[in-house]
Amino acid sequence: MQKTKKVSEAISGRDNEKVRQELINKTKLLYCNLKDSYAALSKSARSANVRQMLETFAREADRDCKEIESISARNLKLNLETAEMNFGMFRQLLSVDEASLSEEEKVLIKALKLSDNLRNVFSIMSKEYRDSKIRSFFEMLSKHEIYRGNELEQLYDDLIVRGEW
Repeated sequence: MQKTKKVSEAISGRDNEKVRQELINKTKLLYCNLKDSYAALSKSARSANVRQMLETFAREADRDCKEIESISARNLKLNLETAEMNFGMFRQLLSVDEASLSEEEKVLIKALKLSDNLRNVFSIMSKEYRDSKIRSFFEMLSKHEIYRGNELEQLYDDLIVRGEW
């Protein structure tokens, strides 16, 4: 009879719960930094509507940071707005040369890039871990960034494409 080797859930071979806590703490830091990024972008927006939306995103990122901190401390479940599907209406804008764009377009595209990059990181992380708590945590965050990206795309469509607001 051959003994089978126990397969570790974490790539590092460390305890899953310790890995999960480290990932939660690093994610909290990402959202705290995201708050600062959106706040800085809001200051460079000329339109009051764009400035207001980015300030709202900064406040949301701050709440996300605090919520992630609370789940880390108490092992609670996340309560974030999510979306299953990315509109993807303006995905081509993520690689556009910003030199020919208006200041408002630049600000919105930078915000779109922030959200898209974060979504990509969380999506990759959700696929890298077999532990269901880690996987579901990052899937939720990825869907949260899809939601935020959809809001940004809608704002871009309303303000830049249709010239409304």
